[in-house]
Amino acid sequence: MKRNLFTILFSLFVIGCFIQSCGESDCSLSTVSYARFDFLDSKTHQSVKLTNGATIAGIIHSGDSLLIDTVFNQAQQYMSVPLSYTNQTTYVMHYSETLRDTIRLTHKNIPFVSDIECGSVMFYQIENMSYTTNVLDSVVLVNPDINNEEKKNFNIYYRTADDE
Repeated sequence: MKRNLFTILFSLFVIGCFIQSCGESDCSLSTVSYARFDFLDSKTHQSVKLTNGATIAGIIHSGDSLLIDTVFNQAQQYMSVPLSYTNQTTYVMHYSETLRDTIRLTHKNIPFVSDIECGSVMFYQIENMSYTTNVLDSVVLVNPDINNEEKKNFNIYYRTADDE
């Protein structure tokens, strides 16, 4: 009888531990902060779609090394791209072999820990911006705070064929 009671209690203990370890996590599903750029017509302020041939490369300067990686190459009306862990991020927008624009962002990096079990996330605050105007007309900062929530941060205004 004592052996059966021990077996039942031990089984309940194991099942209780298993159920407790399968609990819900309060950690955010998104652990990367992306800057969102919307593509707009400079005259009408309506959305425009980037062409299929356009690619955006991110450039990271780290000490004496340089890392270039394609961060976006889809025909869409906006792009969401990551920022560098250094205090400057550069995006080069390649429209063709010879035609491109560059956007440079200077930002403050803000490490954020909501819960020790979830790890940390890097948030950003835009401090300065510069850009070229070969194809694009202007870039407007809409929201300087970049975190892991999906929201618009920049508007990129393009001159369209109707403008010329």
